[in-house]
Amino acid sequence: MSLTSRSVTRGHQAFTLIELLVVIAIISILMGMLLPAVQKAREAAARIACANNLKQLGLAMHMYHNDHERLPPSRLGPTQATWAVLILPYLEQDNLYRAWDFRPDGLRGIYVLQSPMARQTSVKVYFCPSRRSSGELSVWGDFAQYDPNDPQQQLVHIPGALGDYAALVDRSGQDSPCHYVPSLHGAFEMGRGLSFSAFTDGLSNTLLIGEKHVPLTRHGYGWWDCSLYDGTASPFSSFCSTRAASADLPPTTHPQDMGWKFGSRHMTVVQFCLGDGSVRPIPTTINPYTFELLGNRNDGQVIPDW
Repeated sequence: MSLTSRSVTRGHQAFTLIELLVVIAIISILMGMLLPAVQKAREAAARIACANNLKQLGLAMHMYHNDHERLPPSRLGPTQATWAVLILPYLEQDNLYRAWDFRPDGLRGIYVLQSPMARQTSVKVYFCPSRRSSGELSVWGDFAQYDPNDPQQQLVHIPGALGDYAALVDRSGQDSPCHYVPSLHGAFEMGRGLSFSAFTDGLSNTLLIGEKHVPLTRHGYGWWDCSLYDGTASPFSSFCSTRAASADLPPTTHPQDMGWKFGSRHMTVVQFCLGDGSVRPIPTTINPYTFELLGNRNDGQVIPDW
């Protein structure tokens, strides 16, 4: 091979390497530009799915009200099932609902006495895809307290299915979280439940269900995230299916916030279903007083624009 031929060959090889590096650089730039867009589109889809979940929950609440002339209670009693169990038939979860024993001479809906299948079966509509998928169980805090004379029994954790939504709790009915917010008049009370006639501020002006805040390091841990089905009046579990809309407890999206609040992973908003079944995002910058007014069904106050 001549000198000229060898020089051309080496020059061609060097040019090919440069081309490869240029292509790699272009791909890297494109990926850097496209990934945020993909992540943004994914979050938008997750937020829409979350809103659809809340719409289904709102519809289930209305169907329950049509049948019973009142909403489900926040929980049946101090040791019993929550609203999340009672609306299962209206979410096409009849088999799971029938797995719960509500007979007066049976287990009476007591959480810790139900079968593992009843307690641990997750329902997809109870999960926001921005936070997690269904299937996780509580890790700590669902304590057995149906026998208060046996203090050792209270230390036993009874795992159950989780969920990302909470009902607006009322101070009546001795719902345990309410002593933190004595002025609370939310949509759900313990025991019997409220009729829509009790919503004198108007269903479209009252929050019904919203995304609950769970700190990033507290998934499955009470008092933030015990089983959504557990209404046991331990220091932890009865908090996990309800939240309070209070000026002192504004909604949050901060993953390290340790408060018992409404919250989400949607960056700047938390989504809620109102009493009329509509779903609206509430910005975390909302005036705390306005947020508290939205959480009260009968305070008679004019709600400012938000």
